[in-house]
Amino acid sequence: MKIVSYLFGVVIVLSGLLISSAQAMTPIGPSVATLDDLQFAVGFGYSHSKGDIEISALGLKATAKDVEIDTYMANLALGISKDWEVQFDIGGSSFDYVDFSSTGDCAWGFGVKNTLWEKDKIKLGAAFTLHWYEASDSGVTLGIPWEEKVRWREIQIAVGPSYKDDAVCLYGGPFLHFIDGDGDVTIGGIEFSGDIEQDSIFGGFIGGRLDLNDNISLGVEYQLTSSVQAIGASILWRF
Repeated sequence: MKIVSYLFGVVIVLSGLLISSAQAMTPIGPSVATLDDLQFAVGFGYSHSKGDIEISALGLKATAKDVEIDTYMANLALGISKDWEVQFDIGGSSFDYVDFSSTGDCAWGFGVKNTLWEKDKIKLGAAFTLHWYEASDSGVTLGIPWEEKVRWREIQIAVGPSYKDDAVCLYGGPFLHFIDGDGDVTIGGIEFSGDIEQDSIFGGFIGGRLDLNDNISLGVEYQLTSSVQAIGASILWRF
C-alpha cells in the first residue's frame, strides 16, 4: 500500500511539473518589424492561458482540466534595419491547478521579426521566439513531502500579415509551438525524473495595437491551439 501511495504521489507531482510548462504561451505581437533603423522600445506583456493537458508519467495517463497559467514579461526591442527587429525578454510565470500552485518562476528569452513583403498599409512577415523557463516547488501530498525542479524551452514560429491604418494595427496568422524540457522530483527522499511532453504544435493568433500617441501603444492578442487558449495584453514605449 505504501508503494502504491508513493507511485500515486509521483504521478500527481509529475502532473504538476508537466502542467506548469505545457501551457505557457507568450504574446507574439505583429510578425513584422515595427521599429525604424536603430530605434528601440521597452515594454511589458501579460498573458493568461487555460486549457486541458494530457499527462503521461510512470506509464500512466490522465487529463488535467482547466489548468491556468499567468506569464509576465518585460522586454527590450531594437530595430536593426527597416525590415529586421530583435527583442529580449525577462520575467516569470505562475500556474494554478487543484492543490498545485507556483509563483515567481523565472523566464527569459529573445525574438526576431522580419518584414518579408510590404505594400501600402499591409505588411507580411515572420517571427521567431525562444524562451527558457525554470521553476521549483515543494509541498506534502498524501502525507509525503516532495520537491520539484523543472526546466523547459518554448519555441514559437509565426507568419502572417499586419495592417496599419493611422493609430490602429491589426495582425494575425498561424504559428508553430514547440516545448521540450525535463524535471526532477524528490518524494520522501527518493528522486524521480520526467520529460516535458507537448500536446499540440499548431495554432493561430490574432491581435491588435492602438497608438495612444507617437511613442506609446497598447496591445491585445488571442492565441489558440487544439488544447490551449490564451489571451494577452501589452504596453510598448518607443524611443
